Amino acid sequence: MLEYIIHPDTRSRLVSKTDEYVLFEDKSQLRIYNGTPILFSIDSIFNEDDIINTKKTTQDSAHLDTSNVKNFIRRKLLPSLCNDFNIEKRYDDLSKSLPPESRILIIGAGEKILYYKNKFSHCVVITSDVHNEFKPDYIFDGHFIPFVDNCFDMVLAAQVIEHTINPWKFCQELQRVTKTGGLLQIEAPQNFPYHAEPYDFFRFTYTGMRSLFSECEVVKTEITEGNASMVAVTISNYLINLSSKRLIRSAWLFLTRILLGWLKYLDKLQPLPNRRTVSMPKGYAFTFKKDTVQRKPVELLKEFYKLKR
Repeated sequence: MLEYIIHPDTRSRLVSKTDEYVLFEDKSQLRIYNGTPILFSIDSIFNEDDIINTKKTTQDSAHLDTSNVKNFIRRKLLPSLCNDFNIEKRYDDLSKSLPPESRILIIGAGEKILYYKNKFSHCVVITSDVHNEFKPDYIFDGHFIPFVDNCFDMVLAAQVIEHTINPWKFCQELQRVTKTGGLLQIEAPQNFPYHAEPYDFFRFTYTGMRSLFSECEVVKTEITEGNASMVAVTISNYLINLSSKRLIRSAWLFLTRILLGWLKYLDKLQPLPNRRTVSMPKGYAFTFKKDTVQRKPVELLKEFYKLKR
């Protein structure tokens, strides 16, 4: 993919790569650190020093360490309050729809780098993030994607857009680097507690998400976790935050997971978006296809009325 890389600010093409930096046609350089190119724009809220100094930003790999008793109980023993029951089928269907050697860009891959590369094993999968916690292929800010126009067959951003300080610009960039006829797989919350602070900025309604991708048609929409999951998460979050004492907070976490973990299964009864289920789900999955048709806001809003009551 080196031939498709551009400087995030000057848009100059990459001409060479060493162990220490990448060089662009305009003679500018960006650093490679521990084998990973750092391709931040000067206007990004993230910077090279964050990576070199291993500053914790949107994720911390320590939460995966199950040798920690708290993490072990939380991740291995307690039931979850919500679950995206259709994620495997969703990604399997996407994988089947893509021909061999399709180019896929994963924005905010997090700890799922190997998962994505295995799920789309017949494709060329490029992983990225704003940190180096899990060793992505490239480090960059999705507001300034360092790739040429129309170069990916699919762009996937799962639970990322809420962490973008300018989601309008972010979505324009996603559409820019996707080929005409290519897919954009976007998953995001409508309701969820504040997290990864301070890098948590927005929540998205059904119509709000649709409005951000005006150059695309909607192929499919799903509610990833529904209203019942949202009830469980809200009650748990309320009780946990009644106290600042760690022991009391942990006790509420334990109790609410045990008592409310079953609620998520009610969401299986209404998996498709309609005018009732879009009232307060935890989140959505949208599959878009880029067609470059310039839709006006009023046209995007009219699509809402196609939902069943």
